[in-house]
Amino acid sequence: MDEPVRWVSKDTAARELEVSLSTLDRRIRDGDVEVLREGRRVYVRVEGPEYLSDEELLRRAKARTDELGEAVRRWERIASELEREHNAAKSEAADWRDEYEEMKERYLRERSEHERTERWVGRLARAVAVLAVLLIVGALVGWRLLA
Repeated sequence: MDEPVRWVSKDTAARELEVSLSTLDRRIRDGDVEVLREGRRVYVRVEGPEYLSDEELLRRAKARTDELGEAVRRWERIASELEREHNAAKSEAADWRDEYEEMKERYLRERSEHERTERWVGRLARAVAVLAVLLIVGALVGWRLLA
């Protein structure tokens, strides 16, 4: 199986080969290392999969840890904001529920008063009807007596 070939910058090659840039430049001049030039850019041929030095692994792990720490802090801020919104919504719902209960009580009181008023109006109407009948009967009787 063929080893993969990668073309990397001189900085990356020096880091992966664990040599200084000056040592890498000397190896390039001596022809020990194959290079590819694109304009002013120089790429070094590195065979094999990407193996990182302990320092590079540590640097990447720290960078990733910092990145994940920032993501955690961002999600904690979002969670805190959502919790505040949730608590505000619960408080508002409680206010609405209290207002609903007050309106319900007022409605029931007014309905009770309305029913009581309707009963009194019915009684008053019957009393007026009885009085009207009595007046008519009294008037008829009075006219008969006069006649």
